[in-house]
Order: sequence, then C-alpha cells, then structure tokens
Amino acid sequence: MKILLDTNILVHAYNKSSPHQKQASKIIRQAIKGEIEAYLTAQVLYEFFAVVTDPKRVEAPMKLDEAADLCLELCGCREIRKINPSMLTSYEVFKLVKELKLTRGRIFDCILAVTAKENKIGVVWTENIVDFEKYSFLEILNPFSHDR
Repeated sequence: MKILLDTNILVHAYNKSSPHQKQASKIIRQAIKGEIEAYLTAQVLYEFFAVVTDPKRVEAPMKLDEAADLCLELCGCREIRKINPSMLTSYEVFKLVKELKLTRGRIFDCILAVTAKENKIGVVWTENIVDFEKYSFLEILNPFSHDR
C-alpha cells in the first residue's frame, strides 16, 4: 500500500514534546526500513520546516540549521520516496477549489490530495482527517487513532 505522509506525521516524529512522538517516529523508522511504502512531497517538507522552527507552533522549536539538516536527510532518504505535482496539478486543484468551495489555506491540502492522486497513491496518513475527507479519491487514515 502506497502511503503519503502528511506534515503532521513528521512534526510529531521530531517533536519530543508531542504526545504522538513515539508512534510517529515508529512510522518514520518503518518507512526507512522499507516496512511501509511511504511517500513525501516537497510541500510537506517545506511545511514541516515552517512548523518546527516556529515557537508559536511547537513548544521547543528546532534551530534553523538542525531543521534544514533534517529536511536534507529526508530529501536524500531513498526509502521514503518523493513525489511531485505534475504540469496539470494546478488545473485540477483550481477545479476542485471551485467545486468544493475551498478558501485560504485549504488549498494546500488540495494540492497534496491531487499530487497523491496523480502519483497513484490512494492513502494519506494524517492527524487532520477532516481536512482530507472531501477528497473521495483518497482513503484518509489517522495512524494515531489506533495502535500500529
């Protein structure tokens, strides 16, 4: 099963004060070992960097160099595959924006959903189930809602 990891999975994995840190870091370890077929997008890495370096969003923010190095490691990790939007992603995104009446930051989850669809990834693991429920072409699972 191909799984797109949402930003919050990474944030929990590398945030020692997170109540989900143990489970999230297990997911990352499983992905690195090839036990799960995990995928990331550049957008997820950018969002992760923005969150973990922001003292308003995490209790103990990472230093810039530490966060950038971690993102570079994840970029270079072959076991966690990277996917990219296609040339047609923006067209599909804006069709969905109109159809689903998406506003403001909701467009970013739409970009992830369309990117997953285009890359034939049918499952997204995220803590934010509600943000992705509207995309009927995806199965949305919260890996923290049950023991893995």
